[in-house]
Amino acid sequence: MASNLKTSQQKGSDVFYEVCCSVCDEDGINNEGLFHCKICLKTYCDDCVKMHKKLLKDHAVSAKSDGDSWYVANKVDDTIELCEEHTTEKLTMFCEDHEQLLCNLCLLLNHRQCSRVFTLAEQAKSNSQRIPLVQVSKGIEKSQKRLKDMVDRGKDNIKSLKASYEQICEEILDERRQINENLDRLQQNTIRELESIYERLNNSIEDDTKRCLECISKLKIYGAKLKDNILPERTFMTLRKCIDQTTAADSLLKSMIKNDGTDIKFQPNRELIQCHADCTDLGKIIIGDPQHNVDPNKIVSIEDKSEYNVQTATDKYPCAITGICTTSNGDLVIADYYNHCVKLLNQAYKVIDQVQLPTTPRSMCSISSFEMAVTVSKRKGIYFLRVDGGKIIREQVLKMNHDCHGIAHVDAEVFVTSVAGVWVSPDGKMIYVTGINGMLRTLTRDGTVTATFQDPAFKYGMITAYIHVAARGQVFVCGDNSISQVDTVGKTILNTISVDIAKPASVYFNEETRKLIVGFWSHDNINEFKTKTVPTF
Repeated sequence: MASNLKTSQQKGSDVFYEVCCSVCDEDGINNEGLFHCKICLKTYCDDCVKMHKKLLKDHAVSAKSDGDSWYVANKVDDTIELCEEHTTEKLTMFCEDHEQLLCNLCLLLNHRQCSRVFTLAEQAKSNSQRIPLVQVSKGIEKSQKRLKDMVDRGKDNIKSLKASYEQICEEILDERRQINENLDRLQQNTIRELESIYERLNNSIEDDTKRCLECISKLKIYGAKLKDNILPERTFMTLRKCIDQTTAADSLLKSMIKNDGTDIKFQPNRELIQCHADCTDLGKIIIGDPQHNVDPNKIVSIEDKSEYNVQTATDKYPCAITGICTTSNGDLVIADYYNHCVKLLNQAYKVIDQVQLPTTPRSMCSISSFEMAVTVSKRKGIYFLRVDGGKIIREQVLKMNHDCHGIAHVDAEVFVTSVAGVWVSPDGKMIYVTGINGMLRTLTRDGTVTATFQDPAFKYGMITAYIHVAARGQVFVCGDNSISQVDTVGKTILNTISVDIAKPASVYFNEETRKLIVGFWSHDNINEFKTKTVPTF
């Protein structure tokens, strides 16, 4: 497949050109136009212009290296007076109602009812002082730069697309190799079982056959002895052995008749066959959504702040929001440490339900669209909750043999820590752990520590520094009066966001709404920050 891709790229280059060779373009080949014939009104690449010069020596040809005077400028000059919708008609009027240049057909078809239509001469005269030429020129330069940046970005995207295509081809082949290896393993196991059964049955038949032959031999000998004229005692012994051997022969025959005609058959694994039959592909090809292709190390900065009171009439103490997560419909679920409860907030941040817990909730994470898990350190366990119909429902409790502080969930696995906060990257490859000593550790799934980072802002008293990793991979760590955005490697603080209130106890970043939500120790309000990231260009 890689060779086919290479051939395709040789025929049609993956590079964007401002002007393409007219001759090559007719053959479906993408080459840059570097020369323009003013008589043929065509552009040529290095190769095609040589043939043009041989055949049409008297035609004037301009080169791109001539600068602004070459084809691009001339092309614009030739078409600037023509209507873009009716390409053979000249522009003659301007409609102020629609801010649109018009040809006679435009006026006849779409603008006969407009009250402010003027000739171009009238419009040019009345607007000569109102059109800010300097500003327009700057706007043109800015637009050209942005478009050029987008062209450059397009080139990078094509390279990235090619790389992802080749990588996926390898992944498909690797997937096929794994399937082949598994099928080979199944085949070997089945053949091994077949050989074992065959050998056992074959040995049994051979043993029975051998016993039959031995029995035949003895009966033949004993029968011959009975015909001899021998002493009575010897005759009795021979007769007795004949009877015993005949009994043994009958027993052997009965056992052999039961196993007579023993065959082996193969019963295919229908589940395996049906599984393959039900599959239509080795995997899904997903086109990346630009909204999801967010650089997790792009700095998140604050634009605006709003505060919302989340205390209820049944609360006995100031709130301490130690956990925040959302449901798929945008409602918030928060854990209140001091009031021993979990609260459900609607999108206007109004508490619409709360459920009491027997002890203090320490941390919380989403399990599914409407399910969440909450750690309780004093009772050493995890409470699983579900939001249904505007109510929080307690589902089950998982008892643990150690204190439970941090909790995170990814790929149907729950990670729990006893003395620290924890979160996992969206792809499940990296684990981030914080401790009361102000240390952030980054680990792989096998427990290997890949980075350690210590910052005084991560520690205040004996309270654990809480951590949150957003759906796009941004890493946020609570400080004493700020939130630190840390790079995904876990070695550098990218940005420090001041939250004005001391001791933030939880943080949650919603990439879809671009909102950063922060809860605090001993404070009845939660803060919502509207955010922005550094522009792409």
